[in-house]
Amino acid sequence: MSDPKDEVLISRTYPPIGIDGLNGWVVVEPGLFEYPIPKVVSPALLGSHCKKCGRTFFPSRALCPDCFDEGGMEPKRLDSKGVIYSSTVVRIPSPAGLKPPYAYGYVDITADKIRIHSLLDGTNLALLAPGTKVELMIGPFMVNKRGQRVIGYKFKPIS
Repeated sequence: MSDPKDEVLISRTYPPIGIDGLNGWVVVEPGLFEYPIPKVVSPALLGSHCKKCGRTFFPSRALCPDCFDEGGMEPKRLDSKGVIYSSTVVRIPSPAGLKPPYAYGYVDITADKIRIHSLLDGTNLALLAPGTKVELMIGPFMVNKRGQRVIGYKFKPIS
């Protein structure tokens, strides 16, 4: 195991593991979120912000699709808390390999004035109703065809 100072959290709900202990782990898509997560910060999705028109985007973009300003995009850590706008539970397997049932929906990150599509933690629609406050969690959510645990993001209701 690595030196304790090198430990990172996969998420607040998963124990710390050493950076050298990530064999068999892959991120769903590089650049969507900070990983590994340093112990001193909350998990965050990584978006971009247009300095010209003020819009925020997720995932990050090199060019603003609203004002087409090429040099005005800057990286932005999105807030980790949001509110469910809509949700649904899927009861058939996904082409990506998610086993049913699983939930997804749209989450409004009000601090950043953005709505994002995300998996949701749980499958009880009563707990995933519009208006429910949620927080970001980053951690394993499936095993891919190569047997690697895939690290992704989803939002869970705040209790």
